Amino acid sequence: MTSMLIIADDLTGAAEIGGIALRYNLTVDIVHRLDQGSHVRVQVLNTNTRSLRQEQVLPHLKELFSNVNRTAFDFIYLKFDSALRGHIALELSFYKAYFGFELAVFCPVNPAFGRIIKNGHYFVNGKRVHQTSFLNDPEFPTKESQVLAILGTPEWKLLSDFTTINTETGVVVPEVESSVQLELLAQAISDENLLAGGAAFFNHLLQQKLEVSPHGIGGDTGLKYPLLYVCGSGYQENNDRISQVAPESLVYFDGDGGVVEEIVEKLRGKQKVVFAISTNIKGLAEEIRMAMARIVAAVYNRVGIQELIIEGGATAYEVLMALGIEVMTPVQEIQAGLIKSKVRDKELFVTLKPGSYPWANELWAF
Repeated sequence: MTSMLIIADDLTGAAEIGGIALRYNLTVDIVHRLDQGSHVRVQVLNTNTRSLRQEQVLPHLKELFSNVNRTAFDFIYLKFDSALRGHIALELSFYKAYFGFELAVFCPVNPAFGRIIKNGHYFVNGKRVHQTSFLNDPEFPTKESQVLAILGTPEWKLLSDFTTINTETGVVVPEVESSVQLELLAQAISDENLLAGGAAFFNHLLQQKLEVSPHGIGGDTGLKYPLLYVCGSGYQENNDRISQVAPESLVYFDGDGGVVEEIVEKLRGKQKVVFAISTNIKGLAEEIRMAMARIVAAVYNRVGIQELIIEGGATAYEVLMALGIEVMTPVQEIQAGLIKSKVRDKELFVTLKPGSYPWANELWAF
C-alpha cells in the first residue's frame, strides 16, 4: 500500500490537503506528530512552522524529524502557502537535504483562485501580489511581486519549459498561468523529485499518480450545536461579515480573559456564537492567539461544544493544543479549503478555514 507523507506549515493548509485526499477516497489523518505505525494511506503532518519566528524553525523541524525513518514513505509533498507566506526557502532547503533529493520543484500557484506566476511575477486575480491585501499581512507582508525576491532565493530557477524539468538540479519554480499548464506540469514531473507548493499542484499530482478522477465536493454540512466560531483572521472581508452578526451571538476578544462567562451564557441561550478578535486590540499575534485558545478551552469544558469552526491556521493550532487534540480525521470537504474533521476520542467536529479563502454560505449559520 502506497504511504504518503504530506508536510504542511500550518493547520488550515494541512486540512486543505486532507480534504483533497477525501476526493480520491484515501484514508487520511491530520497529525502533529508522525505515527510510523499508522495504517492510513495519507498522513498530513502539521509542523505549524509558519507561526514560528525564523530562528525557531530549524530546531523545531530537527526535533520533529529526529526519529523518522526517511524511507518509510513512498510519496512526499510539502504544502506551503499559495500566497508565498511563511519560511518557505528555509524549510524547503531543510527537507531537500534531510530526504536526500537532488531536485526540488516548488509550485505554489492556484489558478482557480487567480493565483499565478507570469514573467517571474506573482499575481492574484490580475493584480501583482503586493497590490492586494497580502501587502498588509500582519506576519508576512508582501512588498514586491517578483517571486524569487519574495522568497529571498536568487539562486532558484524560474522555469517555463517543463519538458526538461526532471534534468534540473537545485530548486526550480515553474511559471504556471493556468490549470491547463498545471496539469501539463503534473504530467511531466517525476515524483522521485521533492515536490512542494500549494493545494492545486498536489491535487493534479494525485490525479496523475492514482489515474482516477476526483469525485465532487460539498453536500450537507450538518452543523452540530452548541457551535462556536473562532475567527482569528484580520482580513477586511471577514471583519465585514462578522460585524453583521447580532450582538446576542457575538463576542469580541479585546484582551480581557473575562469573556469566558459571556461566551458561555450566549452559547447556552443561542447555541451558536462568533468569538472574534476586536479590531482595536493591540499586542503580539502569538500572544493573542494563545489567549483566545485558553478562552476556547475554558468554554469547551463548561458547555460541551459539539462543533468548532475556526478561521486562521495559527489560531486553529493554538486552539487544538489548548484542547489537547493531537489527531483529526477529515470527514468532509465543504468547499476547496474548508474541511470538516472528527476529533479522535472526542464528540467534537472541527471545521478549518484559511483566512484568505471565501466562506461557504451553508457554513455561516447567521
